[in-house]
Amino acid sequence: MKVLLSGYYGYGNFGDELMRLSMEDFFKKYKIDYTIALSKSVSKDTISRFNIFELIGSIFDSDALVYGGGGLLQDITSSKSFLYYAATINIALIFKKPVILFGNSLGPVRKSYNRHILRSILRNKRVYLFTRDIVSFNYAKRLNSNTVLSCDPAVRFLKTVTEFPEKKFDLILIPRKAENIEKYIILKEYFQNIIVCPTQEGDLRTSLLVSKDLGAHLFDQPNDTEGVLRNILASKFIITERFHPALVGAYFGIPFISLENSKAERFFRKYTKSRKPFAKDLIGIEERILALKQEPLYLKEILDKEADESFKKLYSLLIKLKSFRS
Repeated sequence: MKVLLSGYYGYGNFGDELMRLSMEDFFKKYKIDYTIALSKSVSKDTISRFNIFELIGSIFDSDALVYGGGGLLQDITSSKSFLYYAATINIALIFKKPVILFGNSLGPVRKSYNRHILRSILRNKRVYLFTRDIVSFNYAKRLNSNTVLSCDPAVRFLKTVTEFPEKKFDLILIPRKAENIEKYIILKEYFQNIIVCPTQEGDLRTSLLVSKDLGAHLFDQPNDTEGVLRNILASKFIITERFHPALVGAYFGIPFISLENSKAERFFRKYTKSRKPFAKDLIGIEERILALKQEPLYLKEILDKEADESFKKLYSLLIKLKSFRS
């Protein structure tokens, strides 16, 4: 069987690159032939996601289109990106190719026209959904019986980590919004050795300003996925405006606070009723820090089990789809 693997890959985004590494490891282990869509073609096994001829040709030559993780079908970040992913899915469906959304979250979708497109996609019986959060699962299940509750694909890669760096930093801070820059100064009261570590290229300028305000270290290579992971593992506490650093924290038992991230709250609702790791701002930060240091989320066992089951279901589905096409 041959699949086209796509996602928000090739931009150096920490979470998306972790998911890509996990998906590629899965395909290689089970000897599934795949082509990957990146921001630009870099080898014979890749295509440019923006080259319409390469994209259509690869979909036509593949047995299935697989979107490997992430919040792709939403229009909060950009309506253009939503329409791109929706169009790619619809091209596959026109060619009567099955589409697998593996480890995806759905929405929010604000525009009524985009919501109509999303519902149309989800109702198609050639679409198979592995949703990583309960909100997405409940929504998709009403429209499509081919829906299961799944893992975040990045867990498969985290499971391979066996070497851990020395804990050099009291805090790793992953900022995002420029309006939060001045608010972070309070962290100097609670942490001494701080590293600021953007996980996307677009967060670099904000991170530079925050690091100067705090007199903190700056890791200025967000495209270095292993380097970002190494810095997270070298830290005793995580405060993040991005989702996947929180997932890394929960997996390895590093206490974290996820700021203003509904994606994180939706995801972790499966595993905990505690709201301590989730905050809208830094009010009452001292109480949260103390509580989370004493009792951090440590979800490795349950996340590993969920990932094993999810990837087994994905493999079984691919085998079933291959038999249908034979």
